[in-house]
Amino acid sequence: MKKKRSRIILLICVFALVSLVAGCGGGEGSAQLQNLKFLSGPTGTTWYSQASAFAGIASKDMGTTVDVLTGSAISNVIQVENGKADMGLTFASYLPAMANGEVVAEIGDKAYFSEPVKNVNTLFNSTTAAYVFLVSADSPYQTVSDLKDQPIKYVTYPVGFTARFVPEQILAAHGITYDNIEAAGGKVDIVGKYKEACDLLAKGQTDVIAYTMAVNAQSAALAELESQNEFRILKLDQDAVEKVTKELPLVVATVPKGLHTSIKEDVDVMADITTWVVRADMPDETVTKILDAVIANMDTMAQVGNSEFKGFTAKELSRLYGKGSQIPFHPAAVEYFKEKGAIQ
Repeated sequence: MKKKRSRIILLICVFALVSLVAGCGGGEGSAQLQNLKFLSGPTGTTWYSQASAFAGIASKDMGTTVDVLTGSAISNVIQVENGKADMGLTFASYLPAMANGEVVAEIGDKAYFSEPVKNVNTLFNSTTAAYVFLVSADSPYQTVSDLKDQPIKYVTYPVGFTARFVPEQILAAHGITYDNIEAAGGKVDIVGKYKEACDLLAKGQTDVIAYTMAVNAQSAALAELESQNEFRILKLDQDAVEKVTKELPLVVATVPKGLHTSIKEDVDVMADITTWVVRADMPDETVTKILDAVIANMDTMAQVGNSEFKGFTAKELSRLYGKGSQIPFHPAAVEYFKEKGAIQ
């Protein structure tokens, strides 16, 4: 009798263990994740606002808790790759390096994206961020090409900042490198914050700064800058734009006249696209529910996250699909966008 009871208890334990393991699998048919870690940007940025907007939507529509954490374009991907987060925000400019294993930053003894990422997929594409070169309104320089062979003081940021990485590519397409600047008697200064760069330009202590800005809303740092010293955006050469867009999945955007008092005319600039990435093994059901929730609540994403979301549909969210070299979209996202007629 005791032996029979022991066998029954053993069978129950084995059944429970098998059921638990089966319930933990990823992919199609898996249970939706109930808690997500979402890496965004520093507090106060549009990235943090986007993630926070989604956290509210997920709680209401999906019954999912989203922990919004701060991060950066490179570190967010590394954390998702290593299984320490479920979702993150990055920039499209880094996608080719992630896919091909190209180093975009070396910090200490670490080279980031020296190997292709394997455990990260794209979820969707969201808002844009423009890269601009700013000078004082009375500067003699009108275009980026005007900077070539000039003894300029140029302000950029530490290795790992997208506002350093992409502007370097844009300068190179115009035939300008840091070595060229120094050979001409100029200087390259590095600061840790955008506000520091703006302060230097406001005080006339530099000739040019690299900067990242929205094209649909004012920047507090730029508003403060022009209260002391009006600025101007340098114009790009068309052939340089074509060179850059062949290498990186960037787009041409227009900074409209009047966005700031200093902007006297429309200016075409290079812009990056914020990309939402997820674990490659995120369950299909979770991916589908996230996309459903975001599209159903686009007004909230626009009001809380970034006004650029207003009017976004599945087409806008998948607009970089199949373009150039990049990490793949999550299979469930591909299926979703096909069903919506957004991609072929």
